[in-house]
Amino acid sequence: MSATLDFFYQETRARLEYIALHNHQSYELVYYVSGQGTTRIGHSDYAFKAGDYAIIAPHTLHDERHEVLAKVLFAGFSSRLYPSLIEGIYSDTPARLVFTQMHAMSSELRHKQPYYKQMLDSRISHLYVELLRAQPAQEIDSRTSIIQFAKTYIDEYYMHKIDFQALADQSGYSYDRFRHLFKLKVGSSPSQYILLRRIEQAKSMLQHTRLQISAIAMECGFSTDAQFCSLFKRETRITPKSYREQTSADGL
Repeated sequence: MSATLDFFYQETRARLEYIALHNHQSYELVYYVSGQGTTRIGHSDYAFKAGDYAIIAPHTLHDERHEVLAKVLFAGFSSRLYPSLIEGIYSDTPARLVFTQMHAMSSELRHKQPYYKQMLDSRISHLYVELLRAQPAQEIDSRTSIIQFAKTYIDEYYMHKIDFQALADQSGYSYDRFRHLFKLKVGSSPSQYILLRRIEQAKSMLQHTRLQISAIAMECGFSTDAQFCSLFKRETRITPKSYREQTSADGL
């Protein structure tokens, strides 16, 4: 399949209920069957109403504030083949194409007929294409989509070894051209970007866990703890140990 369904839920939200900032490893599609409210996706605020849906990229912080009683459907999904989706709030088509697919997925999960998992992946793949078609035409520039796909892929797998040449080959560009376009759009080269993602994750783990520094180095994709300490200090001007001690002290 071109996309896989990672999770699916349906919930009823109470009047004035607030869902605190959180994120997911995969894309999330939130469909507002009824109700109205506001949501923050990354650094942008949106209002939503019945028949709208939100697209949230992997690792993007987002929340929800519900003004009235609401019914909501959630789907988490991922794909290594399709272009990236653009975050934001969208309105379903008059024919309710998005709702129809999500309702069908809900039915598959409820009845669990033979090969229901394969059917779910088929439906989310079909829905992914519908979502792509619904994106603003002026934003579906092929070059932008290719680089956004590469960025999203790195965001998802930054803790693993990533073959940048393979990403360049998949984009249809030489590595040098791919690197240039990536830096133009993202602000840093692919190798610098993945380093920054690893450093940010390491900061979070140093501050919020008691894992040993060597374990954090491995979790974040560094080859050795010596490499981790050296690069961490180069980027932050402080050692991982000192960073942990400093942030622990700040939290007292």
